[in-house]
Amino acid sequence: MAPLRTAIAMSILTMLATSGVGRAGSNHPDPSTVRAALEHQNRTRKSSATVQAQATSPLAQFNLRGLGTEVPNSITGTCSGEPCAASAGDCECITYSGTLTATNVGNASWNAAITVNLDDCVNTGTEDPSGGGFCCFGDGTLDAMTGSGNSASTLAMSFTGPICNDPNANDDTSIQMGFIIDTADSTGKFQHSAGTGQINLFEADDATTYVVGNGLIQPVSPF
Repeated sequence: MAPLRTAIAMSILTMLATSGVGRAGSNHPDPSTVRAALEHQNRTRKSSATVQAQATSPLAQFNLRGLGTEVPNSITGTCSGEPCAASAGDCECITYSGTLTATNVGNASWNAAITVNLDDCVNTGTEDPSGGGFCCFGDGTLDAMTGSGNSASTLAMSFTGPICNDPNANDDTSIQMGFIIDTADSTGKFQHSAGTGQINLFEADDATTYVVGNGLIQPVSPF
């Protein structure tokens, strides 16, 4: 199996061996935390509406496609260094790199870092000699980088979604996440860019990784 599937499968086996009681549901965020986050977003939107809008560009269809590979690493925990919120505290950081081409970006190199919640995965239903199908949940970032020196620019994307082992496709890994363009971490010509969409990564058995995405982009937003 590829490194990602090996790490997840070993964690699930360890969890089952050490506990006969399911932990599902024990890591739900507190309702007051959720409410505060949503109310904060509402206040932000209302505040932004009162600020005079700067010059903006039209919305455009956004597409990206690329190729890369999983980068071997020994990062146990979250990619960001923040505490792991998995029910038993087991997170794994998976990293990728490669090249891509994208709307309003052109040719670029890319790096991705994905934190996987190893404790709260669920079986998909099909079992095979490698352990069967399962899906975990994760979050991460993908940076597309162009240029160099003073002309360097980075389009930063943040995403969340399921990470699945597919037992019907040679136990390959499928990562399907919704993304937003992270204006705060984008630089150069993308420092005011905004947008949203869907991004998929497919990791084959030899760790070759395909990335594809689509959505909307506003190269110059009011943010």
